[in-house]
Amino acid sequence: MERSCGDRTVMMNGKKVRYIDPLSDWGFKRLFGTEVNKGFLLAFLQSIFPDKEISDISYMKPENQGLTRSDRQAVFDVACRTVGGERFIVEMQKRNQERFRERCLYYATFPIQEQAVKGDWNYSMSPVYMVSIMDFELIHDVRNIEVNEISGTDKRIFRYSLREDNTGELMTDRLKFVFIEIGNFSKEAEELVTGTDKWMYVLKNLARLTDRPAGLQERIFIKLFEAAEIAAFSPEERKQYEHDMMTENDYRNTIEFAKDKAREEGMHEGMRKGLDEGIEKGLVTAARNLKKMGMETNAIIQATGLSETVIRKL
Repeated sequence: MERSCGDRTVMMNGKKVRYIDPLSDWGFKRLFGTEVNKGFLLAFLQSIFPDKEISDISYMKPENQGLTRSDRQAVFDVACRTVGGERFIVEMQKRNQERFRERCLYYATFPIQEQAVKGDWNYSMSPVYMVSIMDFELIHDVRNIEVNEISGTDKRIFRYSLREDNTGELMTDRLKFVFIEIGNFSKEAEELVTGTDKWMYVLKNLARLTDRPAGLQERIFIKLFEAAEIAAFSPEERKQYEHDMMTENDYRNTIEFAKDKAREEGMHEGMRKGLDEGIEKGLVTAARNLKKMGMETNAIIQATGLSETVIRKL
């Protein structure tokens, strides 16, 4: 990776870039998971939860074990608690996963379990909030959306609580989930109004920017753009980031190759047995190969367009 003369951009994978991608694994943890940059996480959480006064946070261990040795572990992107004891888990996800919501539910159980105390305990616990930043769109219950209209969210931020089905009575305010669909955010820099708007814009667009937009004049964003500048990284940091981006590109290329291979096999088969039948067979063959490689069902669905039922029968 070489520095470009005359500006602050660098060359990476044949492209001129200036800032890291906050939706990459390394980039997200760099900006929101380090003590030196915890102000960014604090400001982001305050924008997502404007009704709370989050004066300070401390990071929790990112890895959590189950109750027994045989239990699965959970590794968070970022986990923190406020001075008042509230727990926040913040996860960045670029690709959908099978049973993604159940995964979030499982992760949320760990900061609940860790609050249990030995001896007499009255089950008093601090709230736990699971925040998922997603570069994809969740599949929603359309009927429920039409009834509640998700007022004020513009279908970009979805908040879930435990409630009674018929009356909507809140069972407890100790557990909440927030799903943020970054991919659905469409405002341009000159349209940003709220703090949430600005954070969503930065998360979605930072990697493609070469300068800080005029609408992001707050001190927190000035510092964030400085922290995200690749040219200021040490050689080791650049190497780590470049490796992370190469891994991401390899995964993306694998998906595209699977799609192209499926089309190619389908076309050849289609010459003999009809185009539609051939394409379907090619897709099934590609799906079977991807399944043998251990790829998750949801990723195979995205790569081939086949239904979950068909893939599970392979």
